[in-house]
Amino acid sequence: MRKEIYNLLKSSIIFFSCSTFAKDPQVVIVYSAEALGNPAYAQVIAGIEHMNSHVQRIESTGDNNNISSILDATHADRVIALGKGIVENIYRTEYRERTLAGLMYFNPAEYSGVGLALDNRVLVEHLARLLPSVKHFFVVQQSHFQTIDYVPNNLKSSAVIEIREGVDSLDTIRVLGRLLDEATSADAIFIPANLPKNILYEVAKVAWDKKIILLSTNLSHLENGALIAAYPDDFALGEQLGRLVNRPSPVYENIKVIKFALNRRVAQHLAIEFDPIILDSFALKIK
Repeated sequence: MRKEIYNLLKSSIIFFSCSTFAKDPQVVIVYSAEALGNPAYAQVIAGIEHMNSHVQRIESTGDNNNISSILDATHADRVIALGKGIVENIYRTEYRERTLAGLMYFNPAEYSGVGLALDNRVLVEHLARLLPSVKHFFVVQQSHFQTIDYVPNNLKSSAVIEIREGVDSLDTIRVLGRLLDEATSADAIFIPANLPKNILYEVAKVAWDKKIILLSTNLSHLENGALIAAYPDDFALGEQLGRLVNRPSPVYENIKVIKFALNRRVAQHLAIEFDPIILDSFALKIK
């Protein structure tokens, strides 16, 4: 009996010790005070806080000379920096190795965190469901501004994604122009997210006349000829960042949870009909 009590006490001490030392990290979220007007920031922050119990917020007012001392006072174990300017400033400090970047486009060689580029594997899985008649999806983007990450996928899919990139803005427009000449109504094209408005107008006109499906990662393109826009789920992005807190750096992920918006007028012009269940899966629908 005495031995059983001793073993029980020993187990309790071990459990107590593990609980004591395996404490949740102190997470500090840093963002620009000006960014609060952007609803995406509020959603991302809410997602981070949903995944972590010890979170502090710091609004940066633009005076970045004392950012290190501010972070020192918070006893931050991990820092989540939101927005390009904030990320760049914190990466100049000793908190670089503890910082995760979010709400900006970047590649694994630049920062740790979650970049805004969409995961092509997740994207094609959704597109095969939304547009089952399309077997070939083209992605046109600038090599230094990639809104869709291409990760080789060994899994067989009914649809194929092909990436075509230009070295700069002008070259990317040329790539898009050549593709519009050769594409048919059986194809779908992701147009560059940063396409100039005057070029967007011409591209939309050609696609409308040839009944080519235009897609985009820029939500504003939905009102300018795109059938579907794909964009990040901001709350899920926050959760994704929150999960990375317990991962050692360097670590990079792209967007895993994607929302879709639909232009019903373009769908009608293209004679594309969606089942009610598929139609309900769109987060936004415009007429």
